[in-house]
Amino acid sequence: MTPEEDLVRIAKKLDKMVSRNSTEGALDLLKELRSLKMTLKLLQETRIGMSVNSIRKHCTDEEVISLAKLLIKDWKRLLGTQINGLDSRKKSSGSNSLSPETQGRLVFLL
Repeated sequence: MTPEEDLVRIAKKLDKMVSRNSTEGALDLLKELRSLKMTLKLLQETRIGMSVNSIRKHCTDEEVISLAKLLIKDWKRLLGTQINGLDSRKKSSGSNSLSPETQGRLVFLL
């Protein structure tokens, strides 16, 4: 299974948990997510951040909430480093990188 397929599978399971109001097993899925190498492209294509944030909002288990928050923070940091890297390349090369509007859309994905 490709990383993208793994993320889509996990996202579907998390979304199903939220819709059924049963977050049993969410901790295992979040731990699995923690072990996967995340890229900005995977975050955008799979929208996994939306599923993790949703489970965070609907869960009452403090451990699940903490791990979900940690994942989201890590992914936002990843987004920040990618944007900062593009900004420094833009300054040195004079080329356009991400517009503020695009940056806002990327942050929304998380």
